[in-house]
Amino acid sequence: MNSLRPHAARWKWCAITCLAMMLLSLIPQIHLWIVRGRSWNGAYVSLQGDEIYYSGYVNALMDGRSRKTDPFAGRDDTANSPLPESTFSIQFVPAYVISALARVFGASASTAFIVLTGVAALLASLAVFWLLNSVTANHHLAATGTLFVLCFGCIAGRYGLFNTFVDIGIPALHFLRRYQPAAAFPLFFVFQLLVWRALTSQITRHTRVFAIVAGLTLAALIFSYLYLWTGAAAWLMCLGALWLCFRPTDRRRTTGVLATVVGVTAIALVPYVWLLSHRPPTLDEQQTLVSTHRPDFLRVHEIMGAAILVALAIGIRRYRVARTDRRAIYVASLALLPFVVFNQQVLTGKTMQAFHFEIFVVNYSTLLGLMVLVTSFWNPNSKRLFIWLAALSFSFGFVVVALPSRLIFVPSAIENDKAVPALLRLKELSRQDGTLTALHRTGFASTLVFSPRVPLMALLPTWTTQGTLIDVGGLDFGSSTLEERKIFLYTHLYYSRVDQQALREVLNGTSQKPPEELWSFRSMVFGHERTIRALSFDFKPIQPDEVEREVNAYETFAKSFSRTQALTRPITYALIPIESNFDFSNLDRWYERDAGEHVGDYILYRLRPRP
Repeated sequence: MNSLRPHAARWKWCAITCLAMMLLSLIPQIHLWIVRGRSWNGAYVSLQGDEIYYSGYVNALMDGRSRKTDPFAGRDDTANSPLPESTFSIQFVPAYVISALARVFGASASTAFIVLTGVAALLASLAVFWLLNSVTANHHLAATGTLFVLCFGCIAGRYGLFNTFVDIGIPALHFLRRYQPAAAFPLFFVFQLLVWRALTSQITRHTRVFAIVAGLTLAALIFSYLYLWTGAAAWLMCLGALWLCFRPTDRRRTTGVLATVVGVTAIALVPYVWLLSHRPPTLDEQQTLVSTHRPDFLRVHEIMGAAILVALAIGIRRYRVARTDRRAIYVASLALLPFVVFNQQVLTGKTMQAFHFEIFVVNYSTLLGLMVLVTSFWNPNSKRLFIWLAALSFSFGFVVVALPSRLIFVPSAIENDKAVPALLRLKELSRQDGTLTALHRTGFASTLVFSPRVPLMALLPTWTTQGTLIDVGGLDFGSSTLEERKIFLYTHLYYSRVDQQALREVLNGTSQKPPEELWSFRSMVFGHERTIRALSFDFKPIQPDEVEREVNAYETFAKSFSRTQALTRPITYALIPIESNFDFSNLDRWYERDAGEHVGDYILYRLRPRP
């Protein structure tokens, strides 16, 4: 019976930690449920702008559409209308798993994303807990460390709330961005756990099994998320080099483990490279692939990593830590990881949105190394200390999750939730208007939807199948170029009766429009790398003369708008907010409207081109 007590205590601490993180993760959604009450229509609270692309892609797969698809444009990959590979079609594993499970349980893509939040928090907590427990053999530290790592992982640099060198990222729990990296995030720590077990197991058969499963885990990450698998591979390189150097008696075992993991990974890389070779030229531009050999040594987590390495060196010199200590080697590998991922371009000459490592990978791995470092110098057993640190971590997590949710994300989700009845009506109509049939047969949806509210158009693919006139995801899904998407935007602005002064204010960032609309318009015209400072080494702010050039181009476009342009992307439905006082003059010039159908807070019009 006594032997069962440590296991029961371990499970108790693990369960408490997992429940705490699940509660934190669901606070925004719980808030929405409380505010909406029985009026809730099924919307999920989005904490990051990219989530609408992922939920739209999941919904498309749930409808049986192709792996290569653009749910925003209403386009599918067919023999007569091929589409190139995209980041979605290459990193397809999470989307297929989520969509398959949603179809089994009869859930919507929105419901799947709500469930994914809690499940991802649970699995991430389990993965971090068992990794820390395996390395430190201290379940109290593992529980506290899990809260510390996952809550304080929001500490980033220059890309958060205050735009300072040390900052708090928004959303706070970065790892819960759905479904990238939320769905695959736990595998990053599972991979580390498997490699650790493979290198420390005393049974040869177990070593081989752990190494093979580690290779399969890394292979799954390859088709899940770029920054997780490259981060995991870089860490393996650091750990392998250190293990071979400081534990020469283990070199045969270490070489065998590394060879096994690399061998399995190499097999997975063959189809991965083939998929990459079929990406469109615009994808590198969209993902801001930069050619540079410039080193980057002044990021927050590099400074933290350097401090950890200095502490280890002092500990070794003072004989507090042995050079061959496995935990010390593990900590050193985590401390070195930021230097590798932020400076690989020195050798490769290429880097792409490296700040994703800062908010999805090294922010967690560096804190993990810090927690393990504590046990290398000191073996803490004070339950009171653990409780206070856990309480501090949870309290910090609560504040940085609840506050922006209350001020920003929940109000936006309320507006989206009010639009769900209209989107469900469109989904019902998609079964009657031949949208899916046309997609399967020709690769093009037979229907497009227009609404002056851009966030609604971004949300539409999460709920229904029709394409959108504005196609906010065209570049991301590889179905359009920047110039084509700019024309889609100009057409949207023309039908919305947006004048030159209003467009000038939007492009200058001085408009009173919601932040998501400002960002969408500016990125469609100038590209993501001109609107988000973190995406580029050499950020070039948008200049007034560039704004004027685009305003003049739109003015010329609007004045010369013709029937031919109207029929290039003919609209089937118009979804207009009831209280918008929308000016139909430009739309009515080219289309005939029916009387309209009141659906929730919107009027749904069916359109037909004028003869």
